[in-house]
Amino acid sequence: MTVATPDLPRGADVVIVGAGSAGCVLAERLSRDPERSVVVLERGPADWPGVEIRDVRRLPIEPGAAFAVQHDSEGLGVVRGSGLGGSSAVNGGYFMRWHPDDFADWPTGWEIDHIAAAYAELDAPGGTMGVEPVSDDELGDAASAFEEYWSSRVPVRAVADRWPVVGVNRVLGNRTGIVRMTAAEAYVRPALTRPNLRVVTKCDVDELIVADGRVVTGVRAGSTAVSAGEVILSAGTLGTAGILLRSSLGPLDLDRELAVDEHRTLAVTYRRGSPATPGPLLPSVVHTEDSLEIRCYRDDFASYIRGLEPTGPEIGVAAMRSSPASLRLRGRDVAVGFGAVEPAMADALRSAAADVVDMLGSPEFAEVIEPGSITVADGFGTSQHARGSMPMGVRTDWLGGVYGTKGLRIVDGSILPNSGRSGPHATIMMMACRIGALLAGTVE
Repeated sequence: MTVATPDLPRGADVVIVGAGSAGCVLAERLSRDPERSVVVLERGPADWPGVEIRDVRRLPIEPGAAFAVQHDSEGLGVVRGSGLGGSSAVNGGYFMRWHPDDFADWPTGWEIDHIAAAYAELDAPGGTMGVEPVSDDELGDAASAFEEYWSSRVPVRAVADRWPVVGVNRVLGNRTGIVRMTAAEAYVRPALTRPNLRVVTKCDVDELIVADGRVVTGVRAGSTAVSAGEVILSAGTLGTAGILLRSSLGPLDLDRELAVDEHRTLAVTYRRGSPATPGPLLPSVVHTEDSLEIRCYRDDFASYIRGLEPTGPEIGVAAMRSSPASLRLRGRDVAVGFGAVEPAMADALRSAAADVVDMLGSPEFAEVIEPGSITVADGFGTSQHARGSMPMGVRTDWLGGVYGTKGLRIVDGSILPNSGRSGPHATIMMMACRIGALLAGTVE
């Protein structure tokens, strides 16, 4: 395999668009067959993210960063990873499974034993993504107080367990020590010697090449066309949407907009009585009965992102069930349109924020916060987890094949059929593990 800047091949059996969390898994799986040629097209740079980029004690998403792309969206910035490993190279080191019952409505073929096996490839001891929990000595004072407060009120998941619970969940991270494990490190780098796998970087795909409005025969990047027996879009929910919206696919009837879901948030900030110790940004969370995630961030986001204006350390409250949003083209790129938060959801978020205020005023936090410094945000934010624009069972089949279209498959957050009660990163990679294995014929 080679990692190269644009010198595009004429074609391949499979063209994968995106070398992120899902695309890297598929590239490794499908290139195991030496008779199958696989080309991966990635818009980001060719450099492998080094230790400085992958250090979980920072988020390398400042303006102009080589490994992140920001999309303006009605005043809310949306950041996505760009480069080898995609968002797995820049995320906060959060790699949590969904709850088992989050999969109840998934299509046939996604039974829980198959799902558990695919997750285990990633997060079991010795798994590909180096997953480990935040340790006791990494918690920091805020998360220690957070867990002490909630442990007397709700169940607590055993630190070594992988399935989350309604209650306290010590965060599991895609990391080894302080260094993020990226999908590219886990899946693409070990396949470097395969002559049938090629990764082309600095290649921003403009559109699909379509015959008769329903047969995808390749992709176009600038003035160059690359033919393919099958195109797999793994450019992330936003990147994939941009390619779909710029293409002419008759059966989709997209009308220049795609509906998605997003996890909306409400922030509770405060001032610390003393500086925080360095460590992972998000050490511990609570999952509630009404599908909220209460996130105890270690410190101000400005401590992790260069150039960000300080606002204070945060406890975030996120609505993990559906919040409607939309994707539409702005120029050649995609912007996210956030609608108003539904009244019932807004009430639930504000009620949980009031519980957080009570928590911050408790004896457990007496040594952490500066008295009188607690503030609840006026408006709602976003988790930057847009998903579900091409859901399985509605627009695609259970393996991401696009209904009514030949030669096109989607494997990324676009095809998630519902929202889970944890963030989507681990679940997107789990999905890519199972779909890739099925396409490669290595599992049933």
